Amino acid sequence: MSEPSPPTPTPDRLSLRWALILLAAVVAGLLAGLLTYAQSGDWPGSLLAALGASGAALVALPLLL
Repeated sequence: MSEPSPPTPTPDRLSLRWALILLAAVVAGLLAGLLTYAQSGDWPGSLLAALGASGAALVALPLLL
């Protein structure tokens, strides 16, 4: 008779650190996009500003936290 195989481990959930980093990146993108739209009224420009701010936050925040 063969031995039972060990149960497969469940995948780890997102850590609190990365959840905070992703939340801060979303907030930074929303703020940058809304402020850019309020200043210029140009939605493509505000979308680019939001994506740029989110990307910069995702690159910089792991180094800081």
